[in-house]
Amino acid sequence: MELDHFIQVGLPVSLALIMLSMGMLLRLDDFKKVAHHPKALLLGLSAQMLLVPLVALLLIALFKLPPLFAVGLLILSFSPGGATSNLFSYLAKGDVALSIALTTIASFITPFTIPLLTELALQLQLGENKEIIIPVALTMKRLFVVTIIPVIIGMSLRLLKPVVADYIQPWIHRISILLFITVIATIIIQQWSHMPTFLGQVGIVTFVMIIVTMSLGYFIARLGGLGAQQTKTLSIEVGMQNGGIALLVTQGVLQNPTMSIVPVIYGLIMLIPVLIFVGISRRENTAKLPLY
Repeated sequence: MELDHFIQVGLPVSLALIMLSMGMLLRLDDFKKVAHHPKALLLGLSAQMLLVPLVALLLIALFKLPPLFAVGLLILSFSPGGATSNLFSYLAKGDVALSIALTTIASFITPFTIPLLTELALQLQLGENKEIIIPVALTMKRLFVVTIIPVIIGMSLRLLKPVVADYIQPWIHRISILLFITVIATIIIQQWSHMPTFLGQVGIVTFVMIIVTMSLGYFIARLGGLGAQQTKTLSIEVGMQNGGIALLVTQGVLQNPTMSIVPVIYGLIMLIPVLIFVGISRRENTAKLPLY
């Protein structure tokens, strides 16, 4: 099997399994907690869907990114959160219910917004004579199959067969993460000789992206008067973009290796500030702080 074929198949399968695993973790109580205190949810969604793309546009202008890299960064900014952010929110002792709610709602929104915004990004960066065309309807269908359907299946299994969900969820989670890491490793191996060049081209801008967006999430939470746990979660959820979904669009739909460089490098770079943030957060004493 060719590496490209493995990437084309393995990437959507791994993402679908990740979303299925996340769906099996969802309980009605998770959403009840957030529904009673919607301010944090609204602040998080607004920052994810509106402010992060604006940050990407600002960085594109500031760093004078070439058009294909610029499109890659914009597609990344259109892809908020992901199951990985839920894990980091848990490790940072944040508000996991809020984290899961943000990821779930984004999973239902982005299959419709990403294709339309990507078409806009292509027009903005490549002009009217752009040769790259995104099949909007097909992209919506693929994202729907990879995100929404697995979450619904997982939630349904949790509701109807909770014992089964509890048993198989950890295994599906491990398999999905292993497969996703293998896909990313395959892309890196494929482009290994070019990695130093790629790091030089987009390493700094992706590092600035994660720092600025995490800071944005933190200050929005503080300005909104949110508690410590919610502030941690918004820092992570606003800061971390879903590189897997961005790759699905750039590599799986557009089949453009240059655009795909941005989410791949971002996925490597973002671990540094996120892990530092988690380490600092775990040292803080939040025992006396309320959840909301």
